[in-house]
Amino acid sequence: MNLKDYQYFKKLSELKNFSDTANFFGVSQPTITYSLKRLEDSYGLSLVKRKSYANSLSLTYAGEQLLTHIDRILRENDLISVDMDRIKREKIVMGWPPIITNYVIPKVFEPLRDEDLLKSIEPISDGSKELLEKLVNGEIDLSFLGTTVLPQENHLDYQLIKEHHFKFIASKNRDISHITSIADLFKEDFISLSESSVHSQVLRHITEHYNVTPKTMFQTDDYKLMLNLVRADKGISFVAETAFQDVPGIQVIDIDIQLPSFFILFVYRHNMVGNETLAKLMHIFKNI
Repeated sequence: MNLKDYQYFKKLSELKNFSDTANFFGVSQPTITYSLKRLEDSYGLSLVKRKSYANSLSLTYAGEQLLTHIDRILRENDLISVDMDRIKREKIVMGWPPIITNYVIPKVFEPLRDEDLLKSIEPISDGSKELLEKLVNGEIDLSFLGTTVLPQENHLDYQLIKEHHFKFIASKNRDISHITSIADLFKEDFISLSESSVHSQVLRHITEHYNVTPKTMFQTDDYKLMLNLVRADKGISFVAETAFQDVPGIQVIDIDIQLPSFFILFVYRHNMVGNETLAKLMHIFKNI
């Protein structure tokens, strides 16, 4: 089957309009119409339902099913060039989310050094959500990720490195004896991580569930700055225990509420074939 037919069909499913799809590709409307007919003739099924107004449509059940396969085919087609470029370059591009990197890399530094692999890694620092997207798109080869939900994408494989937990934290110097409930906790001044972080998302779920509002005095995407401010007793915070392993001057505020796990993962694409360097890296990271 012509890949162009698949590309036309995918865009048609998004725009739901023959004219708009033709304009997007810079072709005539009959080109899109004939492309759809080729697909329907090939599979012997109707793929779209035309609506009564203005050249619009929706997908049939068969069309929806075909689209799931087309998405996979086009993704793999896009990744061909990406993988060929990866094989040609010398370095392995790897996602390093800051909190997880500072926890994991000290544990594998010696094996990486002994195998002369440190210079083979090109680290990309970003949030886990952004790195997952880069991994799916082939922009990076491997990644550490921190998440509350294990990946569901069937084209990704992962290794669970550690299961940690979220904690409310305060300075060792702060008297927290009066904090015995969620209501008490949210009367304190909060120093929060940025809105895009998984910590902020989990905290938002907590506030919605318990109908409380944090007194956010300061927000940052720098978790080390957050920890320094907490240690200096400028406020309390909420973060995965990964962030303050072996950090002095921090105490945990124990509150009897259910919190999700924080999974630390090593993630890579299922069908990625690598050279000896990549194989060594993956062996080390899979056996942390």
